[in-house]
Amino acid sequence: MFGKIFKKAHCVLSLAVLASLTTFSFADNINVNGTNRTMNVYAPRNIEKGRPLIIQMHGMNQDAPYQQNAAKWEPIADTARFVVVFPNGQNKAWDIGGDKDINFLKAIINEMYNKYGIDKNRVYVSGFSMGGMMSYHAANKMGDMIAAIAPVSGGGGVNSPKRAMPIMHTHGTSDDVVNYNSTVNTLKGWVSAQKCSSSSKVTKPYPSSKPGSAASLEVWSGCKDNVEVRLLTIAGKGHWYSMDEAVSVNTSVEIWNFVKNYSLDGSSLPPPIQVPTDRDSIFNGGFDSTDVAWTLQTHGSAAATGDVKNGKYNFNITAVGDQNYQVQLIQHDLHLEKGQWYEVSFDASAGASRTLEVNVEQHTDPWASYLTEKANFELGTESKKYSFQFQMTAATDKDSRLSFNAGASTGTLTLDNVTLKKIAEPSVGLTTALRLSTTAGKFGVYNLAGKRLGFVEIIENDVPNMQKTMKNAGFGKGVYILRSKTRSFMLPVDR
Repeated sequence: MFGKIFKKAHCVLSLAVLASLTTFSFADNINVNGTNRTMNVYAPRNIEKGRPLIIQMHGMNQDAPYQQNAAKWEPIADTARFVVVFPNGQNKAWDIGGDKDINFLKAIINEMYNKYGIDKNRVYVSGFSMGGMMSYHAANKMGDMIAAIAPVSGGGGVNSPKRAMPIMHTHGTSDDVVNYNSTVNTLKGWVSAQKCSSSSKVTKPYPSSKPGSAASLEVWSGCKDNVEVRLLTIAGKGHWYSMDEAVSVNTSVEIWNFVKNYSLDGSSLPPPIQVPTDRDSIFNGGFDSTDVAWTLQTHGSAAATGDVKNGKYNFNITAVGDQNYQVQLIQHDLHLEKGQWYEVSFDASAGASRTLEVNVEQHTDPWASYLTEKANFELGTESKKYSFQFQMTAATDKDSRLSFNAGASTGTLTLDNVTLKKIAEPSVGLTTALRLSTTAGKFGVYNLAGKRLGFVEIIENDVPNMQKTMKNAGFGKGVYILRSKTRSFMLPVDR
């Protein structure tokens, strides 16, 4: 029984708009039925949950690094936000008749779901040569787990697939390893089995905007469950993976522009998260499944990792630095206007009691702070909300940053609900002092311009006694800002 699948509007992706972002590529291994299997994994840094997965397999006598270098998926994955896996076949070959590598592909899907939360409705399988043959084998054996396939220079027949399968097949007419005409006939077997229209639409040259292109595109539509079968032919191309846009096409771009239109559940692909620049508020302060817009930096001898779990950002600091800033979580592109007041708030906790330093500063050298004094907060093991207010007294900065500096102590630290918002100039009335002053202690005294004037020891924290203490300490009539490591408030003195 063929399951229902839907085709969504086609949207062309051009390499001209591909922008390279910070990414993460590594070799990985998983155990499949007692056997260690290896693969190369490529994922955009900070990738959000619910993004697609492409599995692309190498040819016979090749391996994952070879295919990764040949197909160059990285800039496409960075821009469109998806994960790419390049698996290694055992003995540089694929089991295109049994279940050994079918089980490997299933394990890859589950592993990428566990690591990145990929959308299991948007898993696409592709491969070159024998890897293309493995793509057809996967369509027959596990079609209920694959939304579309895109073989390159490798064919495969129809053998009781579990549902209709969208297919994008690419092949060169001068292929002397896997015969072009034979593969075309095999592909037409899928056209017939999926009850596609017997007539096809041919675009030659393809794309039509490129008169000199050696490529042509044949499309069979009207297939069962609204899938399409496509044959991308490259005249004169031999047995290799075409990436030459000057004379034909970039195969990886063509594959993505086809497969992204399909999902197992008929859903549309959500657009990738775009982080706005020149903004006056924190983006993704709630860490909604990802740390996008945030960057963890370590400097000097400090060492730390960070990730998002259950909508919270988690530090694990394993080596301290000489300064707090040597482990810092940063969000930049913040627009701070001269003269404007702001409030920063966040929820935080730690594995053990510790101090967390918070700063608002330039994002470039010399990283000058916009606070009269860096804010320090004493964290406990229970999550609490912390906040502070400041006035931007420097020139307007369209690329400032908020940084959480945690390099002074090892251990774990959790952040959530980070906000930066504009506020009106704080009231200097008695209610402000009453609301913000909650604990006695030693405070630095500043004028409203941020100049430090001295210190005062507050013993009783009711407003009249605080005002009396200020007078006794020699502070005359005016409005002052009192700051400690954990709080800041304004206090009027009238004498």
